Amino acid sequence: MTSLVPLHNPAHDLPAGAVPLPVAVQLAREALAKHADADIRHGSAMYLAASDLQHALRNLIGALDGPQHP
Repeated sequence: MTSLVPLHNPAHDLPAGAVPLPVAVQLAREALAKHADADIRHGSAMYLAASDLQHALRNLIGALDGPQHP
């Protein structure tokens, strides 16, 4: 039996604001482009898309919520 592994692991994820906003936006765009043609019927493609997109979204939200440096 395999154990469940969450997509989000606070112990290993970057803290809020660790990625500058322009980098977070670029990573989000790249993740969207990478998975734009993913087949909804292909389980592993959906898993990879979900993982990449969640990571990109967390970076983006962290950059928006994190401390702003001039």
